[in-house]
Amino acid sequence: MAFSRKKIVLLAAGVLLVPALLLVKMKAHGSDHADTPAIAALPGTDLTDLYIFPSPTNSNNVVLAMCVHPLIPTGMGLSTVFDPNVLYQFKIDTNGDSVEDLVIQAKFTGIGANQQVQISGPVKPSHLGTQTVFETPNSVVGTINNTFTLSNGMKVFAGAREDPFFIDLNQLYAIFPDRKTPLNGIAVSNPNTPQAAGWNPAGTAKDFLKGFNVLAIVVELPKTMLQPAGSDGKIRVWITTSK
Repeated sequence: MAFSRKKIVLLAAGVLLVPALLLVKMKAHGSDHADTPAIAALPGTDLTDLYIFPSPTNSNNVVLAMCVHPLIPTGMGLSTVFDPNVLYQFKIDTNGDSVEDLVIQAKFTGIGANQQVQISGPVKPSHLGTQTVFETPNSVVGTINNTFTLSNGMKVFAGAREDPFFIDLNQLYAIFPDRKTPLNGIAVSNPNTPQAAGWNPAGTAKDFLKGFNVLAIVVELPKTMLQPAGSDGKIRVWITTSK
């Protein structure tokens, strides 16, 4: 593929773990939304966040969620679709060498409200790193904004959700004016703007992203599907988009 983006997220092991599955920290990146003009022009490739947590309904399962395509305005979530030219991937390292041993992939067909989604994995990838192909998909084909279950028992949802990331953006820009990047992704630097004294007091911060939507790919699966024979029970997860 000619274009690839990657995000690796720090995971707090003591908070997120269930006994049989450990989540180990790697290099951490904060959430980003339209950080550059190139990414702003290709919102379908724009990774915002990765979340991993135990299933709230089944202690034997784990949930992986990636968010993409940020800053969808209120009321437009259900009319926004995934980029059919992009391959979305969870990459999972099961032995600590920072190389993916398993992948879960999502590929979309069509551009309307009935856009279809195919899921591959978890499966050992035939290519590693930036060399990417869509592995053989599951026989079950889903539709965006609807939950469906694959033949291997994995539950999937792909569609619009309110952006779960919290940021008091105006105060951030007041403290770091050189970080200002409007919705077009073009950075603005104003060295004449005085720095603010600091963060707003607890309870007074304003959630800039409240009402904005993202597109989310969420999978719930048994922890055992991410634990090959001989593994130490730990996984390291990152997400990529390839175009």
